[in-house]
Amino acid sequence: MLQEENDALRPGVFPFGAKGLIIFLAFLSAFVPLSVDLYLPAMPRMVDFFSTTPELTNFTLSFFMLFFAISMLLWGPFTDKYGRKPILYLGLALYITGSVVCFMATSIYLLIAGRVIQAIGSGAIQSVSMAIVKDNFRGLVMERVLVWIQTLTILCPMLAPVVGAFLLKFVSWRGLFVVLASCGILALIISLFLKETLENPTAGSAFQSLGRIGFVLGNKGYLVLLIVFSLMVMPVMSFLSTSSFIYIDMFGLSAEKYSYFFAFNGCFAMLAPLLYMRFLRRIPRVFFLTLCFVCVALSGLMILFFGACNPFAFALLYVPVTFFGSACRPAGTMLIMNQMDTDNGTVGSLWGCVALLFGSLSMMLCSLDWPNLTMAVGTISLCAGTLCTLVWLVAVLRKMFRMPS
Repeated sequence: MLQEENDALRPGVFPFGAKGLIIFLAFLSAFVPLSVDLYLPAMPRMVDFFSTTPELTNFTLSFFMLFFAISMLLWGPFTDKYGRKPILYLGLALYITGSVVCFMATSIYLLIAGRVIQAIGSGAIQSVSMAIVKDNFRGLVMERVLVWIQTLTILCPMLAPVVGAFLLKFVSWRGLFVVLASCGILALIISLFLKETLENPTAGSAFQSLGRIGFVLGNKGYLVLLIVFSLMVMPVMSFLSTSSFIYIDMFGLSAEKYSYFFAFNGCFAMLAPLLYMRFLRRIPRVFFLTLCFVCVALSGLMILFFGACNPFAFALLYVPVTFFGSACRPAGTMLIMNQMDTDNGTVGSLWGCVALLFGSLSMMLCSLDWPNLTMAVGTISLCAGTLCTLVWLVAVLRKMFRMPS
């Protein structure tokens, strides 16, 4: 099943072979969804504990995404200059430190500060993960690896709220950050077995290495694809930042029942890349991606009008956003990475950075004074899907990017 991936992997990179490397990279890539989703069921409880507002508590999410995105912009060029392993070690150390600060927080502001430290560490971890994928795999093999990583990664956000709700029966919200710190320690131990995969470090000073950001953004094909697929992150992030308040506060569900609704949508997110590799990738790429964008827009329109009816209606209407947003990600990531033959760390980190900046924007938009939060999710999904469709079709007609062979 992974024979081609094993053949593509250079000897000695990881003692557990391609399968072990893919699982480890999926684990690293899961740090962000795990850091976000594990404590979603506890957010209403945090509001009461700190005697604060849902809007201020929501900053623990939006600030995490904002600083994660900004830090990726810096870490990417540094991984191309100093190597993957040193940056990974530093990122994991920061992540563990941030988790401890969150555990010890005595105010909502200290909790936000801990989340910022976590986010900066997560940026380094994610940058290294994407760079290692492009260091070792190419073409359709890379697409398969991305699907495997995405599928395994989705397990974390799908299971994390369920696990978080279960743990909240026995521990306070602080115990959830102990779990996150433990994940950081485990990843640090495993990373000791990884061989450095950077072969040709960039020349010049650290400041000069940041100039590679401009070089990569100068590629028009990369830039337009970056915008299109970053827009597709907005509906997902709007759901992450509002789901606990929609299901628990608006619909009156318990934290445990909320986790089941969250997992329901997560199942479709995990199913989508598997169906893509098995069936959907046979559809012409341009038509398939256009279909994904249109379905997200239509789903947003339906949520806008009918999402507030009951939790079952909202969950079902959000399924197309979950499914098609997840199904288009492997093809989109491969298209983005295919536009450049150099600067692997910068290419991957810019993709993550801009996507999360768009995601942070959607989270902040959700903090506005909406009549209800389902309208926020619906409006953002409708607008993002529509913009993606328009920009994508213009780019295709003008042949602004190169397609993989």
